[in-house]
Amino acid sequence: MDESAVFFTLFMGGLMGTACTLLIQWYGRRKVKAALKQEGLTPTRQTEILVNENEAMRGQMLRLEDRLSVMERIATDASMNLGREIERLR
Repeated sequence: MDESAVFFTLFMGGLMGTACTLLIQWYGRRKVKAALKQEGLTPTRQTEILVNENEAMRGQMLRLEDRLSVMERIATDASMNLGREIERLR
C-alpha cells in the first residue's frame, strides 16, 4: 500500500472515531436532560441538592479528621499521658 493511502485511512478512521464519540456524547446529554425534565428537576435544583450533600459530607469529614487526630495523639503519647487522655475522654 502507498504511504499516502495509509495516512488517509488512518486520518479518516480518526475523524470517524471523533465524530462517533461526539455523537454519542450529544445523545447521552440529551437523554439526561429529558430524564431531569421528566422528574421535574432542573439543573439548578440538581446542583442545589449536590451542594447540600457536599456540605453534609464535608462536615462529616471534619468530624472524622478530629477523631483521627485524637487517636493519633493517643497512639503517639507516652504511657503516662495515655492514661490521662483516656480518662479525659471518658
